[in-house]
Amino acid sequence: MIRNFGKRIPGDGSQSAASIAYSLSEASFIYPITPATVMGELIDAWIAQGRKNVWGNPVHMQMLQSEGGAVASVHGSASVGTITTTFTASQGLLLMIPDLYKIAAENCPAVIHVTARSIAMSGLSIYNDHGDIYAARCTNMPMICSNGVQEAHDISAVVHLTSIKLGLPMIHFFDGFRTSHEINTYEEISNEELKKLVDEDAINRLRWRSMNPEHPTVRGPILGPEHVWQSCEKPIKHYRNIDKEIEDMMDRVGKVTGRYYKPMEYIGTPNDEYAVILLGSGCDTVEEYIKTHPGCKIGLVKIHVYRPFKAERLLKCLPPSVKRICVLDKVRDIVGVREPLFLDISASLQNNRVLHLIGGRYGIGSKDFAPQHVEAVMKNLVSDKPKDGFTVGIPNPETEIPVGKPTDYLPKTTKQCLFYGIGSDGTVGANKQAIKLIASNTKLYGQAYFAYDAHKSGGLTTSHLRFGETPIDAPYLIQQADYVACHVPSYLKKFNLVGQLKENGTFVMNISKDTNFDEALPAAMRKKLAELNAKVYYVDATALSYKLGIPGRINMIMQTVFFGLANVLPQEKCIPLLKESIAKQYARKGKDVILKNQEAVDLALEGINELHYDRQKWLALEPEAEKEYTGFNKIVQYSIMNRGDEISVDELPDYCEMPPSTSKLEKRGIAVVVPVWDEKKCVQCNQCAFMCPHAVIRSYLMTPEETKGITTLDAKGKELKGLKYRIQISPMDCTGCGVCANSCPAKALTMTPIEQILDEYLKNYQICSSATNKGHLINKYTLRGSQFQLPLLEFNGACQGCGEPAIIKLLTQLYGDQLYLAAATGCDLIWSATFPFNPYTTNKYGHGPAWANSLFEDNAEFGYGMLHGVMARRTQLLPVIKRILDANKITGELAELLRKLLTVYESKESHEIVRNIQPLLSKLDDQNDEDLKRLKANSDILAKKSIWLMGGDGWAYDIGYGGLDHVMATGQPVKCIILDTEVYSNTGGQCSKSTQRSAVANFASAGYSKCKKDLGAIMITYKNVYVANTCLLADPNQALKALVEAEEYDGPAIIINYTPCINHGVKKGLGDTPTHCKELVKNGYLILYRYDPRREKEGKPALIIDSKEPKFDLKPMMKENRFAALTDIYPKQAEIKNPELLEDLQKRYQYYAKMAQRK
Repeated sequence: MIRNFGKRIPGDGSQSAASIAYSLSEASFIYPITPATVMGELIDAWIAQGRKNVWGNPVHMQMLQSEGGAVASVHGSASVGTITTTFTASQGLLLMIPDLYKIAAENCPAVIHVTARSIAMSGLSIYNDHGDIYAARCTNMPMICSNGVQEAHDISAVVHLTSIKLGLPMIHFFDGFRTSHEINTYEEISNEELKKLVDEDAINRLRWRSMNPEHPTVRGPILGPEHVWQSCEKPIKHYRNIDKEIEDMMDRVGKVTGRYYKPMEYIGTPNDEYAVILLGSGCDTVEEYIKTHPGCKIGLVKIHVYRPFKAERLLKCLPPSVKRICVLDKVRDIVGVREPLFLDISASLQNNRVLHLIGGRYGIGSKDFAPQHVEAVMKNLVSDKPKDGFTVGIPNPETEIPVGKPTDYLPKTTKQCLFYGIGSDGTVGANKQAIKLIASNTKLYGQAYFAYDAHKSGGLTTSHLRFGETPIDAPYLIQQADYVACHVPSYLKKFNLVGQLKENGTFVMNISKDTNFDEALPAAMRKKLAELNAKVYYVDATALSYKLGIPGRINMIMQTVFFGLANVLPQEKCIPLLKESIAKQYARKGKDVILKNQEAVDLALEGINELHYDRQKWLALEPEAEKEYTGFNKIVQYSIMNRGDEISVDELPDYCEMPPSTSKLEKRGIAVVVPVWDEKKCVQCNQCAFMCPHAVIRSYLMTPEETKGITTLDAKGKELKGLKYRIQISPMDCTGCGVCANSCPAKALTMTPIEQILDEYLKNYQICSSATNKGHLINKYTLRGSQFQLPLLEFNGACQGCGEPAIIKLLTQLYGDQLYLAAATGCDLIWSATFPFNPYTTNKYGHGPAWANSLFEDNAEFGYGMLHGVMARRTQLLPVIKRILDANKITGELAELLRKLLTVYESKESHEIVRNIQPLLSKLDDQNDEDLKRLKANSDILAKKSIWLMGGDGWAYDIGYGGLDHVMATGQPVKCIILDTEVYSNTGGQCSKSTQRSAVANFASAGYSKCKKDLGAIMITYKNVYVANTCLLADPNQALKALVEAEEYDGPAIIINYTPCINHGVKKGLGDTPTHCKELVKNGYLILYRYDPRREKEGKPALIIDSKEPKFDLKPMMKENRFAALTDIYPKQAEIKNPELLEDLQKRYQYYAKMAQRK
């Protein structure tokens, strides 16, 4: 491919596509969904920077409440003659489908960019396949595909320009993450060149036929049967020659760029006997194989124009010599005859050419499609008996074809580097900067791809960087690395870090200089390093980060080490460039953060040490035999070791259901410092355990025998007389956030380097966790008493110091054994249900929370269905019980318990009674009596259940608001907790209607310009909804009281709990949030209240404000980067919006004070 036109830019596929969308659009309507969100964020940022489109104007952008809202606005905007765009993926595209039919039928010119992503089925995946695209293929929207970063740029131009010329809507799609988030070097088409390609006459025609009261028409009428069919045929004329028009535009753009494309493109020779056909980034890997295997007689059909699918073009594309074709689909159609692309190809060849057609599936859910997988496809294709309906890349005994050893076909001059980091340590961000620095300041081409697990922070991140003298089109993970860096010491014994390291490669570790490497490095790793004759280096980046006052942020240290060892750029050139990039990267973080990171660059090179190992000794090592695992434990252990790809289809459980308590097996060991308990200062208040988001620190009650000699105190309280008390952490599950230490009123906890206490605390934790729980001895509805109850949510995957899980953990301590949880998609899904790690656990009876997720937009209705399903089942049992008792079918204790149950059937008192009923029922001989059989079969629903909805503000305030409003308005006893972070936390911090004015968030780069939606006030208007505004970190007693009141209230209840998030950028870190949140309350940012309709019946105000009258000072807010950044970056906006924010807070308080009759 010729690349000698335009400015070379290092950027990802999202940037390359969005830059064209910005240049060739007048309006954009967006909604965040991974991985498409980045494009909307770029549009927002460019507007804030004053960037212009080809007509010399900034794009008009609006965020909607859902993808359905976004596409409806696209429809409306295009209808009035505005050139419009949006960005989406997966469920977002599915929500758009009803409008897409309308948009296509009405010829509304708009472009929808789709980062193709899996559709949620039995589980949710944010990764790539073509399920969403195929789901929308019947909407009549033209669909054009890009295969890589450069193509995403060029074909975006083709799609937008064709849409303008023809006045038609189009979908442009490319692979999510694999293309959207891959950084590569691409050549940019300038606005000047784009402007020359725009058909202004077509725009004038578009304006004239658009809706306008000065030339009015009516659109979207009701059609009778006499007109419907004709209306379906009518639009065909507009779409008949669209592929030819797209081809013409490809040629016009090609004359500008030197890069030419075809709707269908054949790569191979005229004499090929075999062909492979597919869509998307996998084309590049297949093309790489063909070019490096001359004479293989295999060709490739790259499909760019997927809809309309033209059979004649395919036939013209294929050489006459081809006798067998393999079609690769990136989706699984479970109930169809075959997958969609296969059916298209099969239908195209019917009645035209007799060919042997086989098909297979690959790459689903971003499963890697590397050269060894392509080789497997090719060997199968040319074999005497090729397998049809095969899978490549997963263990599946029924359908798999054999795959060989990892390989690649890249030039030997290409340098490949692997970095293993931990989410939020900055490794990914630093590598993004590195690739851009190298590509911008050398003649080298660069490529970077980043693989993550689903933890928002604290999870494994793998950065794949390549540099070369020629363009790099390798859309697969690194198979053979020249340089491997491990940024997390605990990974050394957890993952196979040197499996991809080349011979004579370089291995770098972040580890203490005092390490005994024969103990720290597993024997298998040492042997492998010796076999590879690898150079091994280490640096104590963590210690240096603490010394510099940026604890744990080792990214710039390790990045400098990389530049020091990899020899990609001379040090005298790269050091100034690194410092310059730091100033840009951390502009929002403040000058102090910038200076400390720049100092880290200076000190990093001094800390590099080479490990001179005894090669012969290491070669002679005998690694331990690999442990064998079975059942679900194998899935867990392989996932822990980053070997999940080895799990076969047969081994996966149906519906991807997880048993309880599997997160406790993960033992991530990510904390650098952990809390150490000083029993001499402890006052036994249990605040530390109450605040802990991960249930890592707990208060234990033990008999003297259970203590086994570890340090304890005499437990306070007459009901606990004779028992011992201890605060203990699980060190390998701790995240080191410090929330516990900062919430301790007696300062009895000290954050201490984990290596100093690890062995002792592992033993102590084992002793404490083996003691029986004694929570039944004390009232659980108090702060102290609640923390003696077993938490049925433990060791979740939330960020360090996350504000969300603590209140859900508390809910499980109060009601967990009878709790249903309906969870909206968002952070609460990610930290509580990342397969196979289930943090929800059970009590000694095997009872615990039943948790489920449906979708983002329908969680309230989903939970409402749960409520009525449970109510229906329990209601149906009442006459059964009465008939059994009336007929004296049972007698004695069981009959007495059932009579007692009927008197408390709808109260929590039913729990203990049912607990006594169940063992008696299980022993009962039902004697073929239908009523007795039914009672026994449904004994698990006898006790009163608690049904709660949970989700973030993106769900409750925006996409799911309609459903939530309806459910709360029904008067039914459904309960809801909103984890209010004031942003879309899970997709990266986009503004929601919960965002406060002047806060800087994605989609609000220049500060949010509207007042925060007061959801509590809206719910209060129903008069029969219990409403509480809480912040567990600021006032734990008030949050506890609200939970108890909400559960006991006979009607709908909603708790809006303010939850600090890493997206807020709290300058002292989330560990400081107990103090910080109290300041927010004191200064009016938060109002803590409870609205209880029962109080009005007592002649009292229904509303109680639990927080004191505030001072109204914005200084505490400026301790968060989201507010401070506005002053730093857009000071004029801050001068306008900050006073408006203060006024918002004052008016809100006055409103509630009046309602509470507070003087």
